Amino acid sequence: MLIRIIVIVGLLAVASLAFLWWSRRNGVVRHVELPGTLSSESLGTPRGFRATFVQFSTPMCAKCPGTAVLLKQVASEYKDVVHIEIDATERLDLARRFDVMRTPTILVLNTDGVVVARMSGPPSIAQAREALDAAPPESAPYSI
Repeated sequence: MLIRIIVIVGLLAVASLAFLWWSRRNGVVRHVELPGTLSSESLGTPRGFRATFVQFSTPMCAKCPGTAVLLKQVASEYKDVVHIEIDATERLDLARRFDVMRTPTILVLNTDGVVVARMSGPPSIAQAREALDAAPPESAPYSI
């Protein structure tokens, strides 16, 4: 009887630690610079002039609609930032190219279409803003 109780308590402790580890990884911004660019043509819609949130979603994702609303809200706060949502099941080419293993996965593109930040899982507003900091605004292409 005592051994069963110890096993159950041990399993609960392991499950609790796994949950804490998993929940701390949600929305964490990783600054990256992946080779190559994503064009408006490959995305199927125009990119933002300053930055673009590219959100990979699936129809069965419970957190994806809320994430899309949050990213649209953050994008509307900045000039020339847009949000693009891509169904990973329909665009397997892009999902494989960027190693999308869970949804939502968000890539942040800079002006040139280079991936400069990546978030896996639903981010907070602060995390979305932090990701945009990886794509600094470009200066004007001319001087006065």
